[in-house]
Amino acid sequence: MSFHASLLRRLWQPWNPLFWLMVVFNLLSSAMTTLLWALPADSSLRGWLAALALLNTFAGWWLLARLWRGSAPVSGDKHVQGPVDHDGR
Repeated sequence: MSFHASLLRRLWQPWNPLFWLMVVFNLLSSAMTTLLWALPADSSLRGWLAALALLNTFAGWWLLARLWRGSAPVSGDKHVQGPVDHDGR
């Protein structure tokens, strides 16, 4: 199996609710960024929206890291080391 297929297999987890939460956070960040471009420059809402978009982005990345750490590679896959592949020493 190729390296990229191995990476995608570990991230694509449609049965996991964390996967869908990560997708929603990233879509909301994109929507908020689009609104930031559409709002007038002197709007006080821009600051709050920028902060929420950053918070949403960080939450999406945190969920991505949880998904990554929580999914061990398939045995025999030498491209990615996971908790199954080491002996704990």
